Amino acid sequence: MEKKLFTVVSTISMIFLIMAAVFSAIGTAFTGFYPGVAVLALLALIPMLSRLYSKKISAGSDNFQRNYYLIFTAVNLLVIVIGLWMAFVILIDRVFSRIL
Repeated sequence: MEKKLFTVVSTISMIFLIMAAVFSAIGTAFTGFYPGVAVLALLALIPMLSRLYSKKISAGSDNFQRNYYLIFTAVNLLVIVIGLWMAFVILIDRVFSRIL
């Protein structure tokens, strides 16, 4: 159960971060470089690296795997929230302030 939940959450996390990166690219096209783009690039590494590491720990004990999936599911949920927040901040602060 933990692995399935982790896979779903990390996939959603990557989707939201890609969406935030698209918003950042739109903001960069309108207003120039914004430092939040670099932060989003670093945030995008978290779900990707956690999925790669989950393949590596498949030989570990069940308790270790359970703890790993619980911790990184929580981290990926936090990344989703941060990615959504940054996407809307970038969109509102950089794009809508110049258009409206």
